[in-house]
Amino acid sequence: MAERKRSGPKKIVYLWGAGATQGEAQNLGSRISLLMRDTEAFGEGITGRILRRAGPSVTASFGSGQGVDIEKLISLLASSGVHRHFELAESLRTQYFAELLSSLATANVLENPQLSIRLFEMHNDRRFNEEVESLSGVITTNHDGLLQIASQIVYGEVNLGFSYSSEDFAPSVLSATPPILQLHGSFSWQFGVPIRIAILRRNSKYSTDTVWIPPTTQKEVRSYPFSKLAALAYELLARQCDVLRVVGASLTQNDWNVLSLIFNAQRHREFVSGTPFRIELIMPHDTGEQIARDCAFLKHLTPIGYLTEGRFDDYKEARDLPSDSDLSNPFAYWLNEKYEFHTTRGDFDGEDARMESAETPGSSP
Repeated sequence: MAERKRSGPKKIVYLWGAGATQGEAQNLGSRISLLMRDTEAFGEGITGRILRRAGPSVTASFGSGQGVDIEKLISLLASSGVHRHFELAESLRTQYFAELLSSLATANVLENPQLSIRLFEMHNDRRFNEEVESLSGVITTNHDGLLQIASQIVYGEVNLGFSYSSEDFAPSVLSATPPILQLHGSFSWQFGVPIRIAILRRNSKYSTDTVWIPPTTQKEVRSYPFSKLAALAYELLARQCDVLRVVGASLTQNDWNVLSLIFNAQRHREFVSGTPFRIELIMPHDTGEQIARDCAFLKHLTPIGYLTEGRFDDYKEARDLPSDSDLSNPFAYWLNEKYEFHTTRGDFDGEDARMESAETPGSSP
């Protein structure tokens, strides 16, 4: 193979949303929904299950889930000034924790995020990292901590962007370990000096000491560590990003702080270097196209069907995909195609990456 001239690796940042966790569960063969809304593909979403947990009086007042935006509902209840509404808002937050933890445990994904592990392994390959793509970091709005598990397995340590203590994870000492910036905190973080970090387990309990921003439309990031994480995320995008890959994040108005972050970072990069970073949407193609329409203030948005490092054209015509279709899990499909594309080009160091690209755990051959 002829040697290709390279201008240096592309700097990559990932934005992780609930759809990435859904992809993890689906990759393990689970059909449980980890998405907020009801969908034809996965049935009842988390919102409906939370409302049923809260009891019949709540569903009688606010509905059973279809058409209900749980984040808006919790926000309205919490800001109503009525004490019993405030208590209900807190109860719904607790039920959100319990339902998501139960769903993650049922899907057997709590300690086995196979896709995230493979992604980090790809970026940890020496040749790929030095010549093709350099992973600057991951930004996530999820509370589940699955990326922490994957980082510990692949890198032997976890970089969260701030100092912490943990009996489960090794705080990072290597500058090469990419940061995982959990903008809204995590179910497994507890207040302390320093903050205490643990693995999220089936028997984990909700605590008022949990360091997280519960579901709400207004994510306040003025307190530590959220203020630091927001600043680090901005610097990551503005200074160390050529391509932002959005994996399963819906980018709705409920994520206004994230939209503002991306918008301002793109403008900063455009002002400094003349070119804003590209945004690749790793999610169902029609969802990506809807985001491209709704977020026209963002630049260079590319739905999955228009990506070129792999075979993605079929997504342009894909509608109502059956559950056994390879295309029905965009995260897993994209990752497998990405491995295959770069393996063919000789972009990996050794045999391990080539072998892994041929078999995606939990997916169809």
